Amino acid sequence: MKNFFKPARIAFYILMLLTFFMAGLYFAALIGAGKGQGLAGGAIVLGYGLLFGGIAFIVSFFIAYQVKHKLIVRFNWILLLLLAIAYGITHYRYLERQKVQEEQPNFKRTPTTETKTEPTALLRPNNTKTLVNSEEKELGIGFFKPNFFEHPTLYLYGNVTTEKTVREHTPKDSLALGRDQFGDFKLISAPPYLWPEAMNSQFGIFYFKALTVGREFIEIEVNSKNGKTALIDKNQGTLLFWPDFLLTTNNVSFISGKKQTPKIKPLANASEVNTLFVNMKVITVTSQWLKVNLQNKDYRNLGTGWIQWRDNNQILINYTLPSIEPSS
Repeated sequence: MKNFFKPARIAFYILMLLTFFMAGLYFAALIGAGKGQGLAGGAIVLGYGLLFGGIAFIVSFFIAYQVKHKLIVRFNWILLLLLAIAYGITHYRYLERQKVQEEQPNFKRTPTTETKTEPTALLRPNNTKTLVNSEEKELGIGFFKPNFFEHPTLYLYGNVTTEKTVREHTPKDSLALGRDQFGDFKLISAPPYLWPEAMNSQFGIFYFKALTVGREFIEIEVNSKNGKTALIDKNQGTLLFWPDFLLTTNNVSFISGKKQTPKIKPLANASEVNTLFVNMKVITVTSQWLKVNLQNKDYRNLGTGWIQWRDNNQILINYTLPSIEPSS
């Protein structure tokens, strides 16, 4: 038993754990284990590292029991060298990535043709901000969120024949994203008029207001400033109707000049909730009302209340989405 706890063997256990933890991370990156998994991607990659490291840690005890002390010392030097190499590569890649991000704006694209111009909306930095609405904005039926993980190019169509399939139509324009050397999305090409409702091109996140939906196509607002529309293949992303969309928001607020007092029930004549609050997070959505958590500045829940989010075809709230930048 004493042989298990000699300094060289203890170092061997630790080095096996750390070296194979790094090996697990690189293996996960090699097979693309975390790609397309959103926020869960990091946890998946970390899981591979823990799995590899855990197995190696257990196996190291059996190796230490069978192998002589001198050979354990040699193993330690080899593992230390491998660990140093892995760290060096990781640190070098990190510095290179930082260098690239400092030299290039997050939303700078590499044009594929000289006829394409950079959409103004895609030149903004990554921040999470509140999308400000107005009573004049058309409500639409919700938002379309393209899936650039599976469909790198979103094709835009003009006039279509409803009796024909998508494949029987020719697109008039497109929004194309690629990947950089670090796996982040980068803009390849986009029409100059493109101005989505909200976006973060580095994460491949775009939101377009959806106006109509058919069997094959969805009509979206490709320019939230002037209301220009186009048709897209409904299978190239996810259509979020207003209730689903509002449940994805970080928080909501009232349109300027349209402040409300939360109610205890979703009725205009219901009693008011007498709770001081700073933020509101959506819990439940009805056709015209939202049940919200009333929160303080630290986002701690203070209670609940009901607010009206729409009045016929007019929206009464602003909203904040995670990891996006509004195009306004």
